[in-house]
Amino acid sequence: EGIRFALTAVLSSPDFLLRGELPGKGETRAVPLDEYALATRLSYFLWSSVPDQALLAEAGAGKLRKNIRANVDRMLADPKAGRFIRNFVGQWLQIRELDGRIFDAPLLLGIEDGNRARQIFNLYTRQDMMRETQHFFGHILKENRPAVELINADYAFLNNRLAAFYGVAGIEGNEFRKVSLDEKSRQGGILTQGSFLLTTSNPDRTSPVKRGLYVLDNLLGVPPPPAPPNIPALEESQKKLGKEATVEELMEHHRSQPLCHSCHARLDPIGLVLERYNALGQWREGEKFETPGELVTGEKFVGVGGLREVLTGPRKKDFHRCLTEKLLTYAVGRGIEYHDAPAVDGIIKQAETAGGGLREFLYGVVESVPFQLKRSEQDELTQD
Repeated sequence: EGIRFALTAVLSSPDFLLRGELPGKGETRAVPLDEYALATRLSYFLWSSVPDQALLAEAGAGKLRKNIRANVDRMLADPKAGRFIRNFVGQWLQIRELDGRIFDAPLLLGIEDGNRARQIFNLYTRQDMMRETQHFFGHILKENRPAVELINADYAFLNNRLAAFYGVAGIEGNEFRKVSLDEKSRQGGILTQGSFLLTTSNPDRTSPVKRGLYVLDNLLGVPPPPAPPNIPALEESQKKLGKEATVEELMEHHRSQPLCHSCHARLDPIGLVLERYNALGQWREGEKFETPGELVTGEKFVGVGGLREVLTGPRKKDFHRCLTEKLLTYAVGRGIEYHDAPAVDGIIKQAETAGGGLREFLYGVVESVPFQLKRSEQDELTQD
């Protein structure tokens, strides 16, 4: 009983359950992490696990900080780096629980036979969509392709099942492979992947508001303020306009309300051009989906292709900043504060100078002040 009591105390203690980093000692407000703590932070960032013997050996020799880029390259080449790709992409793009979402497949596919609809769109389809995004991000990271290729790529990673669902012909086999896309029938990049399109849809229809909000929050880093209370739902507009009203007509009526206009002026132009893809991520034919739009900053665009050009052209710096903040948040396990702005600026400048490759942003993160330094013990006491 005594041994059981002691083990219970050990196994339930914060030191056992949580990964802690003791504040360093020094006269300044922040001091460098010791090499072992840096090895742990780096390992949890890229492997979601404890350091291996090679990392510990580098830390023990006091060489990890000096050789940190070489260690990043070694760790990304290891299969355990797949954990970073799955976990970071799941957190950043909010696709972690996509396989648990419920959709009215017969309604969205226009098929009365529910069994037939579920054969076309089911749990396997959603899992394939998540794997598509993971393979896509992993390719750009490992090849150090430009980060903007996450938005404007002209290719996708598909297997036969997902290609058939998307309407991409000529793909055989269950293994995912890189496939060049014809932009007349489907475009590449995050904005056209099923994982994004499903995450931003309702169970029975698309949601231009959710899609617009997603782009502002996760790709540009400029989310609008929270909506005021007691805002009527979009369905209220449908009651007034009738069941035959299009999504564009419903949105126009909805944003005509004084309380709704300020937010929807930001969200709707983005969300409406993404109506080219239905709630399940399938391409829709027709010139009516080549919708014109304009950001509140003045950039005009037509259709998904035009939006991609704006995000990777005039607003590329905003995308780089958003990506950097998402990576840094994941790496250090806290939100970005105002005092992190110089570090974020430094990461962006360094990455852009080196060509803007996705891996360059990771180098910048692991070499940054927030990643390598810790508040000193004296500053902790002062704050308390």
